[in-house]
Amino acid sequence: MIKLKDTKTALEKFEEAASKHAEATEQGDYKTANRCYAIIVKAIAFLKEQNEMHQLLKSLNHNSVGVRIWAATYLLAVEEREGIRVLEQIAKGTGICTFTAKTTLNEWKKGNLKL
Repeated sequence: MIKLKDTKTALEKFEEAASKHAEATEQGDYKTANRCYAIIVKAIAFLKEQNEMHQLLKSLNHNSVGVRIWAATYLLAVEEREGIRVLEQIAKGTGICTFTAKTTLNEWKKGNLKL
Protein backbone atom coordinates (compact mmCIF):
# COMPACT_ATOMS: atom_id res chain seq x y z
CA MET A 1 0.00 0.00 0.00
CA ILE A 2 1.09 3.55 -0.60
CA LYS A 3 2.66 5.76 2.03
CA LEU A 4 1.54 9.38 2.00
CA LYS A 5 3.85 12.00 3.44
CA ASP A 6 2.53 15.29 2.04
CA THR A 7 -0.59 16.90 0.61
CA LYS A 8 0.80 17.12 -2.93
CA THR A 9 1.42 13.37 -3.08
CA ALA A 10 -1.97 12.61 -1.52
CA LEU A 11 -3.70 14.71 -4.19
CA GLU A 12 -1.70 13.11 -6.99
CA LYS A 13 -2.51 9.60 -5.75
CA PHE A 14 -6.16 10.57 -5.25
CA GLU A 15 -6.49 11.87 -8.81
CA GLU A 16 -4.67 8.91 -10.33
CA ALA A 17 -6.77 6.38 -8.42
CA ALA A 18 -10.07 8.22 -9.01
CA SER A 19 -9.41 8.35 -12.75
CA LYS A 20 -8.48 4.67 -12.91
CA HIS A 21 -11.47 3.78 -10.74
CA ALA A 22 -13.87 5.37 -13.23
CA GLU A 23 -12.20 3.59 -16.14
CA ALA A 24 -12.30 0.24 -14.33
CA THR A 25 -15.94 0.76 -13.36
CA GLU A 26 -16.92 1.48 -16.95
CA GLN A 27 -15.10 -1.68 -18.07
CA GLY A 28 -16.59 -3.82 -15.30
CA ASP A 29 -13.16 -4.48 -13.79
CA TYR A 30 -14.17 -4.62 -10.14
CA LYS A 31 -10.76 -5.81 -8.91
CA THR A 32 -8.98 -2.73 -10.25
CA ALA A 33 -11.85 -0.50 -9.10
CA ASN A 34 -11.57 -1.93 -5.58
CA ARG A 35 -7.79 -1.39 -5.47
CA CYS A 36 -8.27 2.18 -6.64
CA TYR A 37 -10.99 2.77 -4.07
CA ALA A 38 -8.60 1.73 -1.30
CA ILE A 39 -6.12 4.36 -2.50
CA ILE A 40 -8.84 7.01 -2.73
CA VAL A 41 -9.88 6.31 0.86
CA LYS A 42 -6.29 6.45 2.08
CA ALA A 43 -5.66 9.78 0.31
CA ILE A 44 -8.88 11.25 1.71
CA ALA A 45 -7.99 10.10 5.23
CA PHE A 46 -4.60 11.80 4.89
CA LEU A 47 -6.18 15.04 3.65
CA LYS A 48 -8.65 14.99 6.55
CA GLU A 49 -5.86 14.41 9.07
CA GLN A 50 -3.93 17.34 7.62
CA ASN A 51 -7.05 19.54 7.53
CA GLU A 52 -6.52 19.91 3.77
CA MET A 53 -9.82 18.72 2.33
CA HIS A 54 -10.30 22.09 0.63
CA GLN A 55 -7.40 21.12 -1.66
CA LEU A 56 -9.87 18.86 -3.48
CA LEU A 57 -11.45 21.99 -4.97
CA LYS A 58 -8.62 21.95 -7.53
CA SER A 59 -9.78 18.52 -8.69
CA LEU A 60 -13.27 19.72 -9.61
CA ASN A 61 -11.98 20.89 -12.99
CA HIS A 62 -10.00 17.74 -13.79
CA ASN A 63 -10.31 16.13 -17.24
CA SER A 64 -11.44 12.84 -15.73
CA VAL A 65 -15.08 12.60 -14.75
CA GLY A 66 -14.03 10.05 -12.13
CA VAL A 67 -11.78 12.58 -10.42
CA ARG A 68 -14.55 15.18 -10.50
CA ILE A 69 -17.12 12.77 -9.03
CA TRP A 70 -14.88 11.60 -6.20
CA ALA A 71 -13.68 15.11 -5.36
CA ALA A 72 -17.22 16.51 -5.44
CA THR A 73 -18.50 13.64 -3.29
CA TYR A 74 -15.92 14.16 -0.56
CA LEU A 75 -16.32 17.92 -0.74
CA LEU A 76 -20.03 17.66 0.10
CA ALA A 77 -19.12 17.66 3.79
CA VAL A 78 -16.90 20.76 3.62
CA GLU A 79 -17.84 22.66 0.45
CA GLU A 80 -21.38 21.43 -0.12
CA ARG A 81 -22.40 24.00 -2.72
CA GLU A 82 -19.41 23.24 -4.95
CA GLY A 83 -19.81 19.50 -4.54
CA ILE A 84 -23.48 19.65 -5.49
CA ARG A 85 -22.77 21.94 -8.44
CA VAL A 86 -20.27 19.52 -9.96
CA LEU A 87 -22.36 16.42 -9.28
CA GLU A 88 -25.37 18.10 -10.90
CA GLN A 89 -23.29 18.89 -14.00
CA ILE A 90 -22.13 15.27 -14.26
CA ALA A 91 -25.68 14.00 -13.66
CA LYS A 92 -26.77 15.64 -16.92
CA GLY A 93 -24.54 13.34 -18.98
CA THR A 94 -24.80 9.69 -19.91
CA GLY A 95 -23.24 6.46 -18.67
CA ILE A 96 -22.34 4.90 -15.37
CA CYS A 97 -20.74 8.09 -14.04
CA THR A 98 -23.99 9.96 -14.61
CA PHE A 99 -25.85 7.33 -12.61
CA THR A 100 -23.22 7.54 -9.86
CA ALA A 101 -23.55 11.33 -9.65
CA LYS A 102 -27.37 11.14 -9.50
CA THR A 103 -27.30 8.46 -6.82
CA THR A 104 -24.73 10.35 -4.76
CA LEU A 105 -26.83 13.52 -4.89
CA ASN A 106 -30.00 11.67 -3.94
CA GLU A 107 -28.36 9.91 -1.02
CA TRP A 108 -26.72 13.14 0.19
CA LYS A 109 -30.03 14.98 0.13
CA LYS A 110 -31.67 12.12 2.07
CA GLY A 111 -28.90 12.33 4.69
CA ASN A 112 -27.66 8.80 3.99
CA LEU A 113 -24.04 9.65 3.16
CA LYS A 114 -21.55 9.80 5.98
CA LEU A 115 -18.33 11.29 4.66
